[in-house]
Amino acid sequence: MELEEFRQEFINEDIYAEAVNTKRYPEVVFIDHCVDILQNDYSLISDMTHSFFSFKEGTRAFKNMHLDASYLDLAAGTLNLLIADFNEGEMKSLTNTTIDSKTKLLLCYLENTLKGFFKDAEQSNPAVQLAREIRRNIDSIHTVHLFVISTDRLSKAVKTLELDDFKYSAYSFKVTLDVLDIEKIYRSKMVGFEKEDLVISCADFGFEGIPCIKADIETDQYDSYLAIVPGPFLAEIYKKHGPTLLESNVRSFLKFNGGVNKGIRGTILNEKSRFFTYNNGISTTAKSVVTKPSDKGLLITEFTDLQIINGGQTTATLAATNIKNNADLSGIFVQMKLTVLKEENPDLIRNIATYANSQNKVKTADLNSSHPFYVRIEEFSRKVYAPLASGQLVQQLWFFERARGQYEQPLMQLTKKQRDDYKLVRPKNKKFTLTDLAKYMNAAYMLPHYVSWGGEVNAAHFHNNMVKLWDKDNSVINELFYKELIGKKIFFAFVEDVISAQEWYQEKRAYRPQLVAYTFSKLAYEAKKAKRQINFRAVWDLQKVPDAYYGDVATIGKLVFDTIYDDNRSTANIETYCKKEECWTIVQKKPYELTDAIREVLISPADQEIEKVQAKQEQKEVNGLSDEISIFTKGSAYWESMITRGTSQLVLNPVEAQMLKSAVNYCNGIYPQLTKHQLKEISRIITLLRENGIE
Repeated sequence: MELEEFRQEFINEDIYAEAVNTKRYPEVVFIDHCVDILQNDYSLISDMTHSFFSFKEGTRAFKNMHLDASYLDLAAGTLNLLIADFNEGEMKSLTNTTIDSKTKLLLCYLENTLKGFFKDAEQSNPAVQLAREIRRNIDSIHTVHLFVISTDRLSKAVKTLELDDFKYSAYSFKVTLDVLDIEKIYRSKMVGFEKEDLVISCADFGFEGIPCIKADIETDQYDSYLAIVPGPFLAEIYKKHGPTLLESNVRSFLKFNGGVNKGIRGTILNEKSRFFTYNNGISTTAKSVVTKPSDKGLLITEFTDLQIINGGQTTATLAATNIKNNADLSGIFVQMKLTVLKEENPDLIRNIATYANSQNKVKTADLNSSHPFYVRIEEFSRKVYAPLASGQLVQQLWFFERARGQYEQPLMQLTKKQRDDYKLVRPKNKKFTLTDLAKYMNAAYMLPHYVSWGGEVNAAHFHNNMVKLWDKDNSVINELFYKELIGKKIFFAFVEDVISAQEWYQEKRAYRPQLVAYTFSKLAYEAKKAKRQINFRAVWDLQKVPDAYYGDVATIGKLVFDTIYDDNRSTANIETYCKKEECWTIVQKKPYELTDAIREVLISPADQEIEKVQAKQEQKEVNGLSDEISIFTKGSAYWESMITRGTSQLVLNPVEAQMLKSAVNYCNGIYPQLTKHQLKEISRIITLLRENGIE
């Protein structure tokens, strides 16, 4: 698919079609798509929220300004401001003139903020709340990162995106600019897309190199180094590259727990000579490094795609303390374990991150999309066709995109006729991602404060709870579970539609994600109080939500709206307030009586018990067959190796070793099949071996 054709489909099918389906402005949908690309494809941001504000009556005191989305990343000392250039007509060139005008509007927002423009403005407006946060944390901000997103193509006449520092009164901020034009959007959808390598040269930061020792480990998968990193080097590379340096699980940890650790900060300011002793150090990976010998020993002089997989808070605190407290970081050193991968190995990186972050409450925000839970959901989404909805001629699939690009990338290689056929069965509005799945599930699980954290953090919480569920009994993840999951997705979209249609929402048009999550959870909570539950299976069967739900959803939505906008709330910033369990506790306590209409469609937990038992049994039979195939596929040599290693390392007792011998006999054709007991025991032993690092 060529660029022009892609652009037309992107605007018409991705933006306008979704805008109609979700009752949002096309520009808002465009911003969401671009934020997703900036975060997940280019790793330029860790978050971004809608904060629309436009002022066109400029005066000598306050200039014209415009802002569409923003994120104040205090961990990186960076204010991220975004403006959209949405042109639905013929593709134009995005020129220096256009870029200059857009960036000036963003910088004028910052200037007007510092001048006090928003002092008496409506405090619940997201742009006003951002202005308050900027003024409150002004000493912690050193960089303003501007983003221009556009459906036009960057002109070849644009040779540089460098901007001068922004200065106002006694303040001075470094300004960086990134432009996401239609060509970059197009490239992000291509098969084999990879973002540009981030190369960090020590010399650029005033260091000859990082002293290190190369570990003598015999493996063809990676090289390992132990290094002593100067604190100033870590702080400076973080100030320059921010979230690009952080592996996704670290980004989510910093968002949830805050970037600055008071204990680390205290050590920097008061006992910096003991920093090396007190601090656990950081763990990193890289695609490659350049080293050279010196009279100080081996030095690393250059890193390609350096990623911090543990120690993000240490790094962020060094940078933040240097900025806010003007702390002298000389004499501070951090131990670093560096793994240089000889070839791309996502599973190895994932495992390193998991083990390195085992002490964190929020871990593996990469979420290990290869976990069997997600694989099983993906399998259901490829074979379980939805019932025909009213007026529909072709049965369709709900498409779970387990890995990024699974839906879009095949389309890029098809003809228009083939694309139309593909979308007829797999329409884009039936696609959902791993973070979408977590959003629907946690809203149904009555955890709206987690949903309010957004993508990675919410998904990490869901993932950790899901793993416990899977480990306890994975047969509950069956076809009925999948159908009810889709029912939750349909219900979530229904709540979005109901809230979007309410006058009280349209007046402000803010905090829709939080309103939707809290409304969904409050309804589930009230149903549970009445010993009832939402019939998600019926929603699947109908492929829509019965009209009986509308009145309760609208009324509960207003109750939630009044709660989060309450002037007496404990936290002024509504977005932050919604992330607190305190907010959910208050919403739970708000009195609400379910209507008779909704009571007619709610069901009791016992109503589906027979179907759930049957679904579990069917899944157990499928699991048994899958396990048997997996055991046979691995081959007898694999099982002999497991017996040898498990026995020699004293992990397996004689009975367990003998049980694995049955797998060997099955692979060699001595046993025609394995019993249910044998399959269950072999599965348990595999888990035991993995827990001891044998796999």
